[in-house]
Amino acid sequence: MNLKDLTYFAALAEQKQFTAVSEQFGVTQPTVSYALKRLEEEFESALIVRDTTKKSVVLTKTGQLVYELAVKIRREIAFTKEEVALQSIEKLRFGLPPIIGMYYFRDLLKKLGVLELLPYLETVEMGSADLMSQIKTGQLDFGMVSSVDPIHISGVTATKIASFPFVFATGDVTKPDSMYFDEIGAEEFVMLDEGFVHSRIFKRLTEISDTHPKILFQTSNPETLKNVLRDGVGMSFITALALTQNAIGLKQIDILDVDMPTFDIYLLSRDRAEVGPMSQAILRVIRDEWQC
Repeated sequence: MNLKDLTYFAALAEQKQFTAVSEQFGVTQPTVSYALKRLEEEFESALIVRDTTKKSVVLTKTGQLVYELAVKIRREIAFTKEEVALQSIEKLRFGLPPIIGMYYFRDLLKKLGVLELLPYLETVEMGSADLMSQIKTGQLDFGMVSSVDPIHISGVTATKIASFPFVFATGDVTKPDSMYFDEIGAEEFVMLDEGFVHSRIFKRLTEISDTHPKILFQTSNPETLKNVLRDGVGMSFITALALTQNAIGLKQIDILDVDMPTFDIYLLSRDRAEVGPMSQAILRVIRDEWQC
């Protein structure tokens, strides 16, 4: 079946006249007639009835079915063309851990939207450890990660752009405003899973302080964790960044220990990364946002 024949037929069904179709596509009327004939032979049925008094055509029942098919195919082709065009757009692949993406990067996305740069950005969500591994091996060239230690990766520039304390969070408003870490031994905790730096730091601190609270539940979704806390289930060890938004019903408990690590955010970029003009524009906005 010839797609061009279907295109001519769909136009004929809509415009009702051979002359109008031939003028629309810049072809002769016989070209449109032959397209119709081939389709009728293909479906072994007449597709139109000519109304000689009005010099127009009326679709038969089969013609209506073929027209609906032609419209569907035309829509699918248009959609595919759009998808192909989107795939061919130069895009900056930028890695983001979930917490940074949710609570720290979203305002920047608004700015990129105003500047009409969002179509040129593809964010890749994964934990900081996996993200650093992909940047180290060249699978990704740019990203933001969280770390409690300075980052040193050969061939990669790591710029510290922000720092947030770790805190306890709970839905129990009767809890104190601050606590020492070794006071949580009798508490029950809900935690982000091992893909987050929180879990590693929490484990390190419990070992140092010889404190062993019970872990009730782990999740990879910070919003799920906060909802569990709101339901009155346990406490959590989390960065204060995660409580900057959507923290209604939650209480932040500051940790009094003076030697607590901090949740530091770094902008990573491979030194030899090749980027096009739109990617460069996005990186300028990102760097200007945090003056780095």
